[in-house]
Amino acid sequence: MTQGYVFKTFDSKAALQSAAASWIADALKDAIARRGSAVFMGSGGTTPGPIYETLSEADLDWASVQIGLCDERWVDVDHPASNGAMMARTLLQNKAAAADYTPMKTAGTNPFRAVEQVNELYMDASLTDVMLLGMGPDAHTLSWFQGGRGYENAVSADSTSVVAAVEAIESDVTGPNLLRMTLTQPCVAYARNVLLLITGAEKKAVFESAPAEAPVSIMKRAAGDALTVYYCD
Repeated sequence: MTQGYVFKTFDSKAALQSAAASWIADALKDAIARRGSAVFMGSGGTTPGPIYETLSEADLDWASVQIGLCDERWVDVDHPASNGAMMARTLLQNKAAAADYTPMKTAGTNPFRAVEQVNELYMDASLTDVMLLGMGPDAHTLSWFQGGRGYENAVSADSTSVVAAVEAIESDVTGPNLLRMTLTQPCVAYARNVLLLITGAEKKAVFESAPAEAPVSIMKRAAGDALTVYYCD
């Protein structure tokens, strides 16, 4: 039985980031050529930043691209931990400034009370052309944190919602910002292309040996052969 996904290894983080930017741009161009528009859902973290900066200069019809987030900490839009703020600094500039961006954080103080509103805003996420994901050393991806409030809703294959509110259990990985909004498992299952970035041998070992119930394993099964993994030490 084959693994069902593509795994590519790069010699350096810079090489991985450059290849990822090209991969995303090509997938978006293909979607625009096929249907006249494209949907891109991006993640936060340190690795995507340079990818977004390179991608922002890509020569494609950005006015036909809808951009959103795979997950977001429930913090103010100018907070240092905001994924949206990071994306604004890196991707939503240069040529990509013409894209249509939908933030995931609303003015509400509680994500659990904002699910219906964000779900309506993010209906396009159910038709994602490119989803960029990362993975933590605890095997979480998106804001799928095992044991947290709302986790089961986020990873359920039967979810009828595009997004789910989550309150993680505090750890070294989560930090103090425990309230989150995240795309649900069906969004991953319906995404046309999913790119997972892994850096470091420790994370690679987690990805390869995570138990079936781990978030990254759930994501892997949901994405199936739409998943591509880019890895460097």
